[in-house]
Amino acid sequence: MTSTRSSSNDSLNGVALEAVEHRLQALSEYLAVYRAGLASGVGGWQWRQVRVLRSDIARLQAWWWYLNSQQRNAGWVRWLDKLSALLIPMMPLKKDKPRRRHPARTMRRLGSYSLVLRAYVTLEEDVQGQLLTRRLTAKQFPARVTDAQLRQLECRLEQASMLRRHHLPEPRHVSVCCQLLRAVMVLRQGLGLPLPMARVMEP
Repeated sequence: MTSTRSSSNDSLNGVALEAVEHRLQALSEYLAVYRAGLASGVGGWQWRQVRVLRSDIARLQAWWWYLNSQQRNAGWVRWLDKLSALLIPMMPLKKDKPRRRHPARTMRRLGSYSLVLRAYVTLEEDVQGQLLTRRLTAKQFPARVTDAQLRQLECRLEQASMLRRHHLPEPRHVSVCCQLLRAVMVLRQGLGLPLPMARVMEP
């Protein structure tokens, strides 16, 4: 029973890593677009967009580092969890403010937990779209899609849905981990040490 539960947790941890990596890829592509706009002198408001995106990417990179180290059973993760448990009672449970339209079209700054949740939800929606496309293709061109391919996508969708519905981290735990690991990453960068970062392809 314990082995099965551990295997399931490892699988869901892999899905969480995949979700964060996909979201990091998307945000990196958005950042490239805004940087191109800055280079061409389009709209000073894009500086604010770039700052928000950089912050989002940094926090998601920190969460990726946590998940990746957790999957590798790194010893420091347990100490970080203990430190987080001590700090969480001191932190107020904040909620993101409702979206408001801004005349300058500035991007809304999200909390760390909302960034992670959006990554998980986006992965689930992407897999749903892939599965729907494959099913439609199978109806029109049965030879192009195998039952094994459909079952694989159905399994991925079930895992992504389970991750979002039953395995979301505690919001303040995400915030603590992201803040502490971001500080460590800045320190490592200042010391010239390699940064533990997800591999994101340059747009």
